[in-house]
Amino acid sequence: MSQQAAPQLQLVSLDALTGAFTRQSFLALLGAQAAQAQRTGSVFCLCLIDVDRLRTINDGRGVAAGDAVLAGLAARLRGVLEQPAWHYSEYTLGRYDGGALMLLARPCSVHQGETLAEALRFGVAEAPLVDRQSATVSIGVAQHRIGESIDSLLARTERTMYLAKQFGRDRVEVSPTPPSRVERAKVVGIRD
Repeated sequence: MSQQAAPQLQLVSLDALTGAFTRQSFLALLGAQAAQAQRTGSVFCLCLIDVDRLRTINDGRGVAAGDAVLAGLAARLRGVLEQPAWHYSEYTLGRYDGGALMLLARPCSVHQGETLAEALRFGVAEAPLVDRQSATVSIGVAQHRIGESIDSLLARTERTMYLAKQFGRDRVEVSPTPPSRVERAKVVGIRD
């Protein structure tokens, strides 16, 4: 192991409740993936997966029940991702905030990301997550654009997840992926 690798390993930490990467660790990995995409042109997607009506679960059954749902959600997502149909990509799961998880899928086009998100949504809704407690999720999907900042990617993904909630919950919404600056330059060309 090189001297440079050791400090990076110290930054990676896991969320005690879900076993997913903490937000800080996930964002560091996401930044590294964006830098790699800038160098290589690789394609990846970000999914923001939010538990629908988690506040109702917390208020009705207690915060411990809500925590159990989040832990069950992370386990269910991992179970879906372990199925052979999804072995074409690598996945990293991270904690976003109170009731949401993030999933980095690479390589992954926006169309593959939407298909994956639908499988995750169905996998969560098909059976109770814990102690007969069912839940659904709203998922926003966005494909990273070359040259796009992580803040912009997160904002697009979050807006898309909120659209899924606005349009009825228990659904997937996909952010349009406008062309990157490089792609626009190729289309526009130079005029004489």
